[in-house]
Amino acid sequence: MFNEIDIVLALYRSLISHNTPNGIPVNMRPNRVVGTVQDDPFDCWLEEIIKKTLLDTFEVFHSGPLTTPDLVIRDKKTGIIVGLEIKKLIQNNKGKDPRGMTIDYNSCLPCGKAMVKIGGDTNIVPCYYIFALLSPESDRIITLIILDGDFINYDFELHKEAKYSNYTEYAHGPYGEGSVRHRKMYTYPNPLNSQLEFFHLHQLLVIKKSELERRPEAKKVREQIVRMDKYNNSFYYSLVDETGRKSNTNELVTLTNVFDACKKRKPKERVAYIPDLPKLEDNV
Repeated sequence: MFNEIDIVLALYRSLISHNTPNGIPVNMRPNRVVGTVQDDPFDCWLEEIIKKTLLDTFEVFHSGPLTTPDLVIRDKKTGIIVGLEIKKLIQNNKGKDPRGMTIDYNSCLPCGKAMVKIGGDTNIVPCYYIFALLSPESDRIITLIILDGDFINYDFELHKEAKYSNYTEYAHGPYGEGSVRHRKMYTYPNPLNSQLEFFHLHQLLVIKKSELERRPEAKKVREQIVRMDKYNNSFYYSLVDETGRKSNTNELVTLTNVFDACKKRKPKERVAYIPDLPKLEDNV
Protein backbone atom coordinates (compact mmCIF):
# COMPACT_ATOMS: atom_id res chain seq x y z
CA MET A 1 0.00 0.00 0.00
CA PHE A 2 1.29 3.44 -0.93
CA ASN A 3 2.23 5.53 2.12
CA GLU A 4 4.46 8.34 3.35
CA ILE A 5 7.59 6.20 2.97
CA ASP A 6 7.05 6.10 -0.79
CA ILE A 7 7.01 9.90 -0.88
CA VAL A 8 10.14 10.19 1.24
CA LEU A 9 12.01 7.56 -0.79
CA ALA A 10 11.05 9.33 -4.01
CA LEU A 11 12.34 12.61 -2.57
CA TYR A 12 15.59 11.01 -1.42
CA ARG A 13 16.19 9.33 -4.76
CA SER A 14 15.46 12.50 -6.69
CA LEU A 15 18.16 14.34 -4.75
CA ILE A 16 20.86 11.66 -4.82
CA SER A 17 20.28 11.16 -8.56
CA HIS A 18 22.35 14.36 -8.94
CA ASN A 19 25.11 13.08 -6.66
CA THR A 20 28.77 13.26 -7.77
CA PRO A 21 32.00 12.24 -5.98
CA ASN A 22 32.16 15.83 -4.70
CA GLY A 23 28.57 16.04 -3.50
CA ILE A 24 25.22 17.15 -4.90
CA PRO A 25 25.50 20.29 -7.10
CA VAL A 26 23.45 23.26 -5.92
CA ASN A 27 22.53 26.28 -8.03
CA MET A 28 20.89 28.86 -5.79
CA ARG A 29 19.62 32.24 -6.84
CA PRO A 30 21.24 35.28 -5.18
CA ASN A 31 19.46 36.62 -2.11
CA ARG A 32 18.50 39.83 -3.86
CA VAL A 33 16.29 38.05 -6.41
CA VAL A 34 14.66 35.47 -4.15
CA GLY A 35 12.08 37.72 -2.52
CA THR A 36 11.76 38.93 1.05
CA VAL A 37 14.63 38.62 3.47
CA GLN A 38 12.82 35.70 5.11
CA ASP A 39 12.96 33.60 1.93
CA ASP A 40 15.85 31.17 1.94
CA PRO A 41 17.56 30.60 -1.44
CA PHE A 42 18.31 26.99 -0.54
CA ASP A 43 14.66 26.30 0.31
CA CYS A 44 13.65 27.80 -3.03
CA TRP A 45 16.23 25.72 -4.89
CA LEU A 46 15.08 22.55 -3.18
CA GLU A 47 11.47 23.33 -4.02
CA GLU A 48 12.42 23.79 -7.68
CA ILE A 49 14.33 20.48 -7.75
CA ILE A 50 11.38 18.59 -6.30
CA LYS A 51 9.00 20.17 -8.78
CA LYS A 52 11.27 19.36 -11.74
CA THR A 53 11.75 15.71 -10.84
CA LEU A 54 8.52 14.77 -9.07
CA LEU A 55 5.89 17.15 -10.42
CA ASP A 56 4.06 14.42 -12.34
CA THR A 57 3.34 12.60 -9.09
CA PHE A 58 3.41 15.17 -6.30
CA GLU A 59 2.30 18.72 -5.57
CA VAL A 60 4.72 20.95 -3.67
CA PHE A 61 3.60 23.84 -1.49
CA HIS A 62 5.87 26.48 0.06
CA SER A 63 4.54 27.38 3.50
CA GLY A 64 5.94 30.90 3.54
CA PRO A 65 8.17 32.86 5.94
CA LEU A 66 8.45 31.65 9.55
CA THR A 67 5.96 28.83 9.01
CA THR A 68 6.58 25.18 9.93
CA PRO A 69 7.03 22.96 7.97
CA ASP A 70 8.88 24.81 5.21
CA LEU A 71 7.52 22.65 2.39
CA VAL A 72 4.52 20.35 2.10
CA ILE A 73 4.37 17.52 -0.45
CA ARG A 74 1.06 15.93 -1.44
CA ASP A 75 0.56 12.88 -3.63
CA LYS A 76 -1.84 13.83 -6.41
CA LYS A 77 -3.62 10.47 -6.48
CA THR A 78 -3.80 9.38 -2.84
CA GLY A 79 -3.78 12.76 -1.13
CA ILE A 80 -1.09 11.57 1.31
CA ILE A 81 0.82 14.52 2.74
CA VAL A 82 4.34 14.83 4.15
CA GLY A 83 5.81 17.96 5.71
CA LEU A 84 9.44 18.94 5.14
CA GLU A 85 11.44 21.17 7.44
CA ILE A 86 14.76 22.30 5.95
CA LYS A 87 17.94 22.97 7.93
CA LYS A 88 21.16 23.97 6.21
CA LEU A 89 24.65 24.91 7.34
CA ILE A 90 27.69 26.05 5.38
CA GLN A 91 30.97 24.20 5.83
CA ASN A 92 33.82 26.33 7.15
CA ASN A 93 37.28 26.54 5.59
CA LYS A 94 38.54 23.77 7.88
CA GLY A 95 36.00 21.33 6.46
CA LYS A 96 33.84 21.34 9.58
CA ASP A 97 30.27 22.38 10.21
CA PRO A 98 29.90 25.78 11.95
CA ARG A 99 27.67 24.61 14.81
CA GLY A 100 28.96 21.34 16.22
CA MET A 101 26.88 19.58 18.86
CA THR A 102 23.56 21.44 18.54
CA ILE A 103 21.61 23.55 16.08
CA ASP A 104 18.92 26.21 16.60
CA TYR A 105 15.23 25.50 16.13
CA ASN A 106 13.74 28.98 16.27
CA SER A 107 10.37 29.37 17.99
CA CYS A 108 9.25 25.79 17.38
CA LEU A 109 11.04 22.65 18.42
CA PRO A 110 11.36 19.74 15.96
CA CYS A 111 8.90 16.88 15.79
CA GLY A 112 7.89 13.95 13.60
CA LYS A 113 4.39 15.39 13.25
CA ALA A 114 3.17 18.78 12.03
CA MET A 115 -0.13 20.56 11.56
CA VAL A 116 -1.29 21.44 8.05
CA LYS A 117 -4.60 23.02 7.09
CA ILE A 118 -6.51 21.65 4.11
CA GLY A 119 -9.52 23.74 3.17
CA GLY A 120 -9.55 25.17 6.69
CA ASP A 121 -9.46 21.72 8.31
CA THR A 122 -6.37 21.14 10.46
CA ASN A 123 -4.62 17.85 9.78
CA ILE A 124 -1.74 16.21 11.64
CA VAL A 125 0.78 14.92 9.10
CA PRO A 126 4.19 13.21 9.30
CA CYS A 127 7.13 15.61 9.17
CA TYR A 128 10.63 14.88 7.93
CA TYR A 129 13.72 17.04 8.22
CA ILE A 130 16.23 17.72 5.46
CA PHE A 131 19.66 18.53 6.87
CA ALA A 132 22.20 19.79 4.35
CA LEU A 133 25.81 20.80 4.89
CA LEU A 134 26.91 22.96 1.97
CA SER A 135 30.41 23.57 0.69
CA PRO A 136 32.02 26.93 1.61
CA GLU A 137 31.03 28.18 -1.85
CA SER A 138 27.45 26.95 -1.28
CA ASP A 139 27.58 25.18 -4.64
CA ARG A 140 27.44 21.57 -3.36
CA ILE A 141 25.71 19.54 -0.67
CA ILE A 142 28.52 17.84 1.24
CA THR A 143 26.27 16.01 3.70
CA LEU A 144 22.61 15.21 3.10
CA ILE A 145 20.41 13.65 5.78
CA ILE A 146 16.67 13.19 5.40
CA LEU A 147 15.24 11.93 8.66
CA ASP A 148 11.99 11.29 10.43
CA GLY A 149 11.40 14.17 12.84
CA ASP A 150 10.64 11.67 15.59
CA PHE A 151 14.36 10.86 15.56
CA ILE A 152 14.87 14.25 17.23
CA ASN A 153 11.60 14.54 19.16
CA TYR A 154 8.52 12.31 19.13
CA ASP A 155 6.50 14.33 21.69
CA PHE A 156 3.84 16.06 19.59
CA GLU A 157 2.20 17.63 22.65
CA LEU A 158 5.51 19.29 23.55
CA HIS A 159 5.78 20.49 19.95
CA LYS A 160 2.31 22.07 20.08
CA GLU A 161 2.99 23.66 23.43
CA ALA A 162 6.14 25.26 22.05
CA LYS A 163 4.39 26.37 18.87
CA TYR A 164 1.83 28.42 20.77
CA SER A 165 3.95 29.65 23.67
CA ASN A 166 5.36 32.72 21.90
CA TYR A 167 3.68 36.05 22.65
CA THR A 168 4.26 39.82 22.42
CA GLU A 169 4.13 42.27 25.32
CA TYR A 170 3.06 45.84 24.51
CA ALA A 171 3.11 49.21 26.34
CA HIS A 172 6.74 48.54 27.19
CA GLY A 173 9.23 51.14 28.34
CA PRO A 174 8.94 54.50 30.16
CA TYR A 175 6.78 55.98 27.41
CA GLY A 176 4.71 52.85 26.88
CA GLU A 177 5.59 52.87 23.20
CA GLY A 178 7.70 49.74 22.95
CA SER A 179 6.96 46.06 22.67
CA VAL A 180 8.79 42.84 23.53
CA ARG A 181 8.45 39.68 21.54
CA HIS A 182 8.85 36.66 23.79
CA ARG A 183 10.11 34.12 21.30
CA LYS A 184 11.76 30.98 22.60
CA MET A 185 14.92 29.55 21.10
CA TYR A 186 15.47 25.80 21.21
CA THR A 187 18.72 23.96 20.62
CA TYR A 188 18.48 20.26 19.83
CA PRO A 189 21.03 17.79 18.38
CA ASN A 190 22.73 18.71 15.12
CA PRO A 191 22.92 15.72 12.73
CA LEU A 192 25.33 17.76 10.57
CA ASN A 193 27.96 17.71 13.31
CA SER A 194 31.23 16.86 11.58
CA GLN A 195 32.17 14.60 14.51
CA LEU A 196 29.37 12.17 13.63
CA GLU A 197 31.23 9.94 11.19
CA PHE A 198 28.17 7.83 10.35
CA PHE A 199 26.44 11.00 9.02
CA HIS A 200 29.25 13.31 7.91
CA LEU A 201 29.95 13.35 4.14
CA HIS A 202 27.16 10.86 3.42
CA GLN A 203 23.76 11.13 1.72
CA LEU A 204 21.34 9.19 3.88
CA LEU A 205 17.69 8.59 4.61
CA VAL A 206 16.88 7.83 8.26
CA ILE A 207 13.50 6.19 8.83
CA LYS A 208 11.86 3.97 11.41
CA LYS A 209 12.95 0.34 11.09
CA SER A 210 9.37 -0.84 11.61
CA GLU A 211 8.21 1.13 8.56
CA LEU A 212 10.94 -0.25 6.33
CA GLU A 213 11.29 -3.86 7.40
CA ARG A 214 8.74 -5.33 4.95
CA ARG A 215 10.13 -3.42 2.00
CA PRO A 216 12.95 -4.61 -0.31
CA GLU A 217 15.09 -1.64 0.78
CA ALA A 218 15.40 -3.19 4.24
CA LYS A 219 17.66 -5.95 2.90
CA LYS A 220 20.29 -3.40 1.90
CA VAL A 221 20.47 -1.61 5.23
CA ARG A 222 23.88 -2.01 6.90
CA GLU A 223 23.52 0.47 9.75
CA GLN A 224 20.83 1.19 12.29
CA ILE A 225 20.56 3.60 15.20
CA VAL A 226 18.83 2.84 18.46
CA ARG A 227 17.37 5.89 20.18
CA MET A 228 16.62 5.35 23.86
CA ASP A 229 14.48 7.94 25.63
CA LYS A 230 14.59 8.93 29.30
CA TYR A 231 11.88 6.36 30.06
CA ASN A 232 14.11 3.51 28.74
CA ASN A 233 12.04 3.03 25.59
CA SER A 234 14.08 1.97 22.55
CA PHE A 235 13.31 3.15 19.02
CA TYR A 236 15.11 1.65 16.02
CA TYR A 237 15.94 3.66 12.91
CA SER A 238 17.38 2.33 9.65
CA LEU A 239 20.02 4.24 7.68
CA VAL A 240 19.24 3.92 3.99
CA ASP A 241 22.16 4.63 1.66
CA GLU A 242 21.53 4.23 -2.06
CA THR A 243 24.53 6.24 -3.24
CA GLY A 244 26.65 3.17 -3.94
CA ARG A 245 28.93 3.74 -0.97
CA LYS A 246 30.59 0.42 -0.18
CA SER A 247 30.14 -1.06 3.26
CA ASN A 248 33.02 -2.79 4.98
CA THR A 249 30.75 -5.54 6.23
CA ASN A 250 27.58 -7.37 5.37
CA GLU A 251 26.67 -7.47 9.04
CA LEU A 252 24.18 -5.00 10.47
CA VAL A 253 25.99 -2.38 12.56
CA THR A 254 24.00 -0.94 15.47
CA LEU A 255 24.82 2.54 16.74
CA THR A 256 23.70 3.85 20.13
CA ASN A 257 24.05 7.00 22.23
CA VAL A 258 24.70 9.08 19.13
CA PHE A 259 23.83 12.41 20.80
CA ASP A 260 25.11 11.70 24.31
CA ALA A 261 27.24 14.85 24.28
CA CYS A 262 24.05 16.92 24.32
CA LYS A 263 22.97 15.26 27.57
CA LYS A 264 26.21 16.23 29.27
CA ARG A 265 25.61 19.96 28.89
CA LYS A 266 25.33 21.94 32.12
CA PRO A 267 23.16 25.01 32.76
CA LYS A 268 25.10 28.26 32.77
CA GLU A 269 24.16 31.73 33.81
CA ARG A 270 23.64 34.23 31.02
CA VAL A 271 26.08 37.13 31.14
CA ALA A 272 25.25 40.67 30.05
CA TYR A 273 28.20 42.00 28.07
CA ILE A 274 29.02 45.69 28.39
CA PRO A 275 31.91 47.76 26.99
CA ASP A 276 35.10 47.57 29.08
CA LEU A 277 37.40 50.53 28.49
CA PRO A 278 40.94 51.06 29.85
CA LYS A 279 41.44 53.78 32.42
CA LEU A 280 42.24 57.23 31.11
CA GLU A 281 45.96 57.75 31.50
CA ASP A 282 47.16 60.60 33.73
CA ASN A 283 49.09 62.95 31.44
CA VAL A 284 50.29 65.15 34.28
